Amino acid sequence: MPRWTAPEYENPLAVLFVWVSALLPWEVAYATLSGPNVSVLFVRWPLFHLRRVTDLTSAGGSSTMVATSLGAYQYQGTTTMATGYLVWTVVSVVFLALLAFSVAFYLREEAVTARVRRPARLVGATLLLTGIGYLVAAAAIYKTGFGGLHVPLGALFQLAFGAVLLTNDPA
Repeated sequence: MPRWTAPEYENPLAVLFVWVSALLPWEVAYATLSGPNVSVLFVRWPLFHLRRVTDLTSAGGSSTMVATSLGAYQYQGTTTMATGYLVWTVVSVVFLALLAFSVAFYLREEAVTARVRRPARLVGATLLLTGIGYLVAAAAIYKTGFGGLHVPLGALFQLAFGAVLLTNDPA
């Protein structure tokens, strides 16, 4: 296996990867709706999203909404996109647990490494799992919702971060 980082930096790198993944949106989506004058932009982070609808034909112009993954699922619950939002919500719960683990890992590294052998590998496996989950959610939303441009940026970074942590040979 390759050695991506020195053994003493593997654990801090795992924490950094989780925190960067929390800050990166897992997907950015843009589409036009009901004609060229109405567009919608979604920026989805692991735990919440920002939705901006712009209507050039009305006096109101645009509206912006912020919702948690659960709130977005409840809002879309009766639409065809509900499955994608449900997957996003489930993956977000896993990511929230990973984020809590990373905080504990950062604050009490010795205690965590005493209980878990190579915790960075556990973080890597979970990042791979969440990255795949976000890609599945993005595909389900794209397939059952609206077309347009979907860029699963953060999901791809999570896959890369997970692969780096899983394939790192600290020996």
